[in-house]
Amino acid sequence: MSIRDRLKKREEKREMAANGGLNGGLPEGVTRYVTLSRELKGDGKPFVLLRDPDLWYFYFVHEDREWGGDIFIRKHTCLNSPRKAPETIEEADALFDQFEKPNPEVCISDKAGAKRNLYFMVPVYDPEYDTWRVLDLKEFHATNIIGDLDKVEKGARKFDKNYTLVGNVCVIKKTSDGKSYTLDSYDGDDEESIVGKAESFLSESIPYEELANFREESDIVKILHEASGGRVDKSVLPPLEMNETESSDTTETTTEEEDPTKQF
Repeated sequence: MSIRDRLKKREEKREMAANGGLNGGLPEGVTRYVTLSRELKGDGKPFVLLRDPDLWYFYFVHEDREWGGDIFIRKHTCLNSPRKAPETIEEADALFDQFEKPNPEVCISDKAGAKRNLYFMVPVYDPEYDTWRVLDLKEFHATNIIGDLDKVEKGARKFDKNYTLVGNVCVIKKTSDGKSYTLDSYDGDDEESIVGKAESFLSESIPYEELANFREESDIVKILHEASGGRVDKSVLPPLEMNETESSDTTETTTEEEDPTKQF
């Protein structure tokens, strides 16, 4: 990263802090992350997609749990992940090649063999709050959303060969079985108004690195020491610092109501 880029990022961080941080301008209790389990229930919610799926930010997360049961490894972002969204399909391809495989030289969780999952952040305009937000999706959910998006665009292109859902309104909601998410077209009377308000956000510079919450390695080492169920190789871990002690009971429990894609 050049000095110019570093200075620009520092200035962006100062401006963000002055405006209330990542969630500045949003009502209390609402964050940049769409709360999937709560906000997408029932008929779902309208959004405007701000980027094509080929240019979505992707990153990797270490987590290991039994659905509805024990949490063996507390969720944390893999240090061997991109810090920015790709600007071109070629860059996306190169980034995927660079980061797809674990790298024990870069991430201590990779070195310890912690389970690693692919996530995507889908940037959207949320008309309810008149600002940008992100859907933080596991690979499985992102694949379902992309499949639905392709179907909507394919149908629309029979009438307009240049049609794209990027910049247009769609509805995202839970699937009928509640296990994933689905996307469909929107037919509300306010569609044109929503599209107009979303237009300025299509070029929004979204701070993905901040959203992905990259931790210090010392914090990750503590998480790995606390891991249970023999899910990591603790022999490769440095000892905990003097002011940190290993918990005697490190098993957490998740419930069926907990959002499986919620970022911490």
